[in-house]
Amino acid sequence: MDRKEHVHIISAGERIHLAYQAVFRLLPTISYTYVLAGDEMYTESTNPALAKERAATRSAVNGVKEISGSLAIPFERVTIFSPVYPAVRNAMTRIHRNHPLARYSFDLSGGPKDLCLALFTVAPWVGAEVYSAFDGKVPQRVPMPDVSVTGIMANPNYATILSVLIRRRRMAGPGKEGLLVPRSYLFEQFWPLYLRLRARKAVPAQPGAPVVRYKRGHKPANNLSQATFSSFMVNLRKAGFVEEGQNEKNLKEKAYRITELGETAFRFYADPSLSSSAKQELEGLNAGP
Repeated sequence: MDRKEHVHIISAGERIHLAYQAVFRLLPTISYTYVLAGDEMYTESTNPALAKERAATRSAVNGVKEISGSLAIPFERVTIFSPVYPAVRNAMTRIHRNHPLARYSFDLSGGPKDLCLALFTVAPWVGAEVYSAFDGKVPQRVPMPDVSVTGIMANPNYATILSVLIRRRRMAGPGKEGLLVPRSYLFEQFWPLYLRLRARKAVPAQPGAPVVRYKRGHKPANNLSQATFSSFMVNLRKAGFVEEGQNEKNLKEKAYRITELGETAFRFYADPSLSSSAKQELEGLNAGP
């Protein structure tokens, strides 16, 4: 994708068309515009005040669409259903997949509190600049913390481990989302999928030495040691992507489960081209609402 892409995300509200006009003075490079609107905005209400507010919001969204069209900027409206946070996260995951290298900016000038809060929570994951027209007219930059997980997720092995945890949770069924996965099971599932990123130095062959055979077609160069696996789990735990506990059936053994933070990192930064396990679980997660 073109690194010059600039994706602008707007939370739907009554005056967003005014803020959209003004924001080009600050962000003249916008090349894609998405408006996220709650599904209730497109349903009729018997409450006159609420019906008027929704009509005004729909008109404002159309205004943004017309401005985008006049500037030849692609426009798309995304409907957000309840519960809001996972719907926003899923929507932003799909947008990020289509524009992985883009610059992102969010305008939270309008829209309901839960929609704006969900977008604000997701903003650090795409490195978005956040703006809000606090006076209803001129957008201002909102300071954001510098949060980056690209370093750890650049290693595809972390995404594979998280995908195994997600799959195990899915297999456990409803009501067992907090299930802890024993370390031995996690290691067994991850071992055939492990990718060595640094090649070992070749060891001269020794005549008469026994031939080491690996199961599942695993190559010797990719063999995973317990120490390497432990370092992976320590890094995931320190990053807040997994929680560590004890195996209920063997208190001497550690067990793990993925956290909300870990799932969000997986959704945004797992590369399906590097891990078949990650690809399978990403397709399942992104198929949701």
